[in-house]
Amino acid sequence: MKVWNFETIDAADPVDDTGLLEVEPMNELHVGRNVSLSFMSKVHDCGQPIWFAQDNNGAIWKLDLTFSNMTRDPECLYTFHSGRIEAMSVSPVTYLMATTALDRSVRIYDFISNSQLSEIKFKQGGTALMWAPRVVNPKGGLIAVGFEDGVVRIIEVYDPKGLPVLAGQKNTENAKINLKHVFKPHATAVTALAYERNGDVLATGSKDKTVFFFAVEDEYRPIGFICVPGPVHALQWSPPSHVKSMLLILCENGFALQVPAPLPEEQDTVSTYQIKNLPMQYFHFYSVKSRIKVKNSSVEEFHKEKAKLEWIKQQQEIGKEVEEVEPEEEPEEEPLPPLYIPEEPSPILCGFYSAPGKFWLSLRGLEKEKAAEDIEDPNAYNIEEVKQKKEYERIMKEAEEKKTKKREQLIALRHEFLFLLQKNQELPKHMQLHREVPLVFIKVIYF
Repeated sequence: MKVWNFETIDAADPVDDTGLLEVEPMNELHVGRNVSLSFMSKVHDCGQPIWFAQDNNGAIWKLDLTFSNMTRDPECLYTFHSGRIEAMSVSPVTYLMATTALDRSVRIYDFISNSQLSEIKFKQGGTALMWAPRVVNPKGGLIAVGFEDGVVRIIEVYDPKGLPVLAGQKNTENAKINLKHVFKPHATAVTALAYERNGDVLATGSKDKTVFFFAVEDEYRPIGFICVPGPVHALQWSPPSHVKSMLLILCENGFALQVPAPLPEEQDTVSTYQIKNLPMQYFHFYSVKSRIKVKNSSVEEFHKEKAKLEWIKQQQEIGKEVEEVEPEEEPEEEPLPPLYIPEEPSPILCGFYSAPGKFWLSLRGLEKEKAAEDIEDPNAYNIEEVKQKKEYERIMKEAEEKKTKKREQLIALRHEFLFLLQKNQELPKHMQLHREVPLVFIKVIYF
């Protein structure tokens, strides 16, 4: 922060023809490292000029710009993620919550006291996060975090006195974050993390269309990976009530897969980590919008016809004669544009297992709608020109239809004339008509 004397700047007079004048600031305040201020607002606190400043990195600062012996140091009042929260998870044993975002931070909150307890920053933005269940860590202090460069980090939230279980305990103010494991299973952003129900396997999904499995041990030993038909959106293991441990894989392009948990001892990882013998069940969802519209149209016509017949029957029962009127021919309308049927339905938002062998899915809407075509040609016709062009095309089409009809009539007359000539030749000579008959020339005018 720099403070300038406005009168000095207003009365400044350049000493040469360059029009430039160097002015030193009255005071300067260093707020902090990695601070990017974008807005300030002045308030009066106990008669002293105090400023609130907004930090682009997700913080609000309280600044004292009196520049005296009693000047207070910059105080960071609140810190937040500087963008949208990409992932969030709640501790299985206490009232703590973890979040991550593309601002490269992982933050721990106490949602009882509504305060942030700790924060750790990395060199990449966070894209996925899951608090490890009790079966993995009974103390509830492990968090798996996925990042936009394909890296997965296992971090530990701990306190020398132990994490609190009941509300009201204040030792969470000393919660610390420690990096325990780091590995890179994917080439692009990690989008999903899921611990198997027994805590033996960790599955990670990514936009690179792969799912990687790790044996949850002291070092998170890699088991192998499988390729899936689309970018992974979510992962969900079957609950303990199911007999077999299955992983539900949801892809962004409408694919849903189901695979069993791979056994580490059955995988050969000498030459590659790719698992090729893991049985998979594929489910792909297609659009049914056109079928629904056709069905609804047919049902509507059926009900109209049924209502008409019932009305005629009622009129006849009361002694009125009702003549069935032939439906008038409706003017031919311009054909509607063909229905847009996308190759892929809407993305799958979430899914979960219900009964054994069954799962529920949620999709965003029926399907994606086709975007309107933009007008990019600066010489494109305006509305009136389009109207006149269509009218000209209609007139030309009618004229062409008349010409085609006349041609067909002439062809028919020519065939009939040739047929008569042939019949005339087949007659005896004394009965044949001679061609010395005066010819009549017919002038055909094409419209």
